[in-house]
Amino acid sequence: MDFMSIHLKQNDKDMAQIELLIRETPVEVDLVDRVISKYERNEQPQVVKHQKKWHYKVAFATAMLVSLLFITSFISPTMAATLKQVPVLSSIFRLAGDLGLQMADEKGLSTKPQTSVTQEGFTLSVSEVAYDGTRVSIAIERPYKEDQKEALMDCISNYNLFINDEPINSFAPSESNSISRFMYPGKDNASVIIEFSDLRNQGGKPFPEQFDLTIQAFVRGIENPIEIDIPVKNKVKDYVALAPNISRQYDNIHLTLEKVKLTPVTTSITTRMVLTDNSTFTDNLTLLTMGIVIIDEHGREIEVIGGNGWNATNGNIHLDDLRYTPFESVPKTITLKPYIHLFKEKENEKGMFQLDKNGYPKIQYIPELEITIPVQP
Repeated sequence: MDFMSIHLKQNDKDMAQIELLIRETPVEVDLVDRVISKYERNEQPQVVKHQKKWHYKVAFATAMLVSLLFITSFISPTMAATLKQVPVLSSIFRLAGDLGLQMADEKGLSTKPQTSVTQEGFTLSVSEVAYDGTRVSIAIERPYKEDQKEALMDCISNYNLFINDEPINSFAPSESNSISRFMYPGKDNASVIIEFSDLRNQGGKPFPEQFDLTIQAFVRGIENPIEIDIPVKNKVKDYVALAPNISRQYDNIHLTLEKVKLTPVTTSITTRMVLTDNSTFTDNLTLLTMGIVIIDEHGREIEVIGGNGWNATNGNIHLDDLRYTPFESVPKTITLKPYIHLFKEKENEKGMFQLDKNGYPKIQYIPELEITIPVQP
C-alpha cells in the first residue's frame, strides 16, 4: 500500500501542539489565556484565531501553484477569473495546506457534492467532503467576489452539526467530554474548512461509515440559520490499525501508546499519560504543553494537524487523540518522541517560553519515553 504525498514543512507545528493540548484540558480558563498571551508578547509568528481553536497552517500546495496565486494579484480581473476556473486551483482541499486533504482530493478519496443553499441573498456551498474513518473535513465556500473584504470565517458566527438528525455530541462520551469542532480558513477569504473527529478511543461512539450530515450555520445579519444537508461516506479502504499498548516510564510520568491508525489522509495516535505520584495535570504547564514528534525508520517527520485531549477529573490521568499528516508510504516502523517546552525561570517571566534564535519555543526531548513500534511485518 502506497500513500504518496508532498512533504512540506509546517513551521507552526509546535504552537499547534501547545494549543490543542492546553485547550482540551479542563483547567482554569485564565491559565490558557495567560500562557498564550505571554507567548504572543514574545512577538511570535502570526497565528489564525477561530471559534474554539487556533489552527496553524502553511497554505502552499506546490511552488507552481503559489506562483500562480501571486500572479493573479497583478494580472487583469478577466484573466484572474479564468485562472480560478481551472480545477486544480479551485479545490479548497488542494490549497488549504493540509497534506492529508490534498491526498484525499488527488486520490479520489473525497466526494464533491456541490450543494448550495441561498438565504436572504447569502449563498453557502459545500464543494468537497473527506472522511477516512478518523476525521471529517468539509469545504465550504461562497461565490468569489474581487471586492469582497469580509472573510467567510468572520461571517459565520456559530454553527451546529447533526449526524443523521442527531447532534454530534450524541456520539460523545459525556457532556463534559464533548466533540470539538474546528473551523479554519480555506484557500481564500471566501472559503473555510470545518473539521471534527469522533471520540471512540475516549469512550464515545464511532461515527457510521456513511451518514447524512446537516450543517446549521448562523450567518451575521441573517435571522435564521442556513441549513445544508450533505452525504458523508468513508471512501478509504486501505489503512493500518494497531493496538500496541506499549508503555514507558520516566520520573513520575507513565506514558502508554494505546492505538495507532494510518490512512492515506490521517495518521492518528491515542496515548494515555498517568502521573504516578500525587501530582495532577492542573496548572502544570510543562505537562500541559508536552508534545510528540512522530518519525519513520528514515527519520522523516510528519506534522501535527489537530487532536483532542481529556483529563476527566483534573487529576493524574490524561488521554490524547492526536492527528498528523499521512506518511508518504506505509513505514516499516514509527517512533514517538515526546518532548517538553522549556520555560523561563525568572520570577517576572514565569509561564513564558524560552525561545530559539528564530523566535520559536525551545523544546527538550525525553528519550526515556520514546516508543518505536513495527508497522509492516
